[in-house]
Amino acid sequence: MQNHETPITALIAVTKNLTAILNDEIDCLNNKRPSELSHYQKEKKVLMASYNKELNDIKLNGGLAAAGNADIIRQLKRESREFQKTLEKHHRIIKARKTLSERMIQDISAEIIRQKGSANKYGNDAKIAQKSLMSDTASMAINKTI
Repeated sequence: MQNHETPITALIAVTKNLTAILNDEIDCLNNKRPSELSHYQKEKKVLMASYNKELNDIKLNGGLAAAGNADIIRQLKRESREFQKTLEKHHRIIKARKTLSERMIQDISAEIIRQKGSANKYGNDAKIAQKSLMSDTASMAINKTI
């Protein structure tokens, strides 16, 4: 029985650690610190590899039914449910931030196109006027607002 509990207790620990990392990332996103997310990537990869290994070990040893201890299985299920809730919340926040960023980029692009004008302009000699180097830049003046 001890052989079966070891992968389960390891899986519980890995699941708790993954949940903690996701909660830290959610905190970074909610507090407008997305640049800090990169600090968690390496540890998250290691934990995901460990998570998959422990799941595979449990499967190879006969699954949860063969583990025997009902208390440890209940604890694993509790931790797994908490992990799933946190993962869904993390996904919703990431998707919302992605959508917001995409819309902001689209709005900025549309404003730049409006300011530049897409129609060709004619000069005094009825020829298409040469665009100045300044009109080709995508920067905006400080006193202009979108």
